[in-house]
Amino acid sequence: MNKTKINLQQAFDTLDRVWSRGLVPWHLEWHYFLYWFAVHQGDLDQTAEALQVHRNTVQFHFTRFGFSEKADALRHLWSELVEKNKMPSWESRFFKFYQLTEIQNQVSARENKVLIRLWKSGFSFQTIGAHYMLWALRNQKSKEWIQRKLGYSSHHCMRVLVTVLDPQTAAGRWLASLNPHPDEIYARGPRNRFTQPQAPARQMAVSE
Repeated sequence: MNKTKINLQQAFDTLDRVWSRGLVPWHLEWHYFLYWFAVHQGDLDQTAEALQVHRNTVQFHFTRFGFSEKADALRHLWSELVEKNKMPSWESRFFKFYQLTEIQNQVSARENKVLIRLWKSGFSFQTIGAHYMLWALRNQKSKEWIQRKLGYSSHHCMRVLVTVLDPQTAAGRWLASLNPHPDEIYARGPRNRFTQPQAPARQMAVSE
């Protein structure tokens, strides 16, 4: 993967604005995988190799977004946009490609450029969700709210958040400049605890 330098503060400000509009990681993951799909001309094997993940991981995400049977059509669409080459930049062609997909358009042209630079810098798709969770906590969202918004279990949410504190993980390295603190990750107050499945209430025997 060819990496490029990125202004992380600008990138994080862009992510903050996107989250504030109500988008969730799922929306940006589509932009992420579509970008790498275009970079590698629709070759899923090359895409997986560049991202250092198994091909099935890429295929899983395309299936998740409803494009498991449409990779050939996407590849043909991208080739047409490249051949016409009437747009001033690669980013413009990609943004048009993004707009023509069946996923509801969610990011602006300006955000598209920043996100492309972020993906190209080596930012991992797993870190998208970690940044979202940290943003949510810092914007007074409860951990229960995060669970509902993402459809994740309490265990999975905590597992992701803990990676933010570990410099050995991708999330820990990328988000280090945001200075995440254990107190905000492990807080167990009413607004910040993760919900656990409730055991059925025990009936008390009532003596006559």
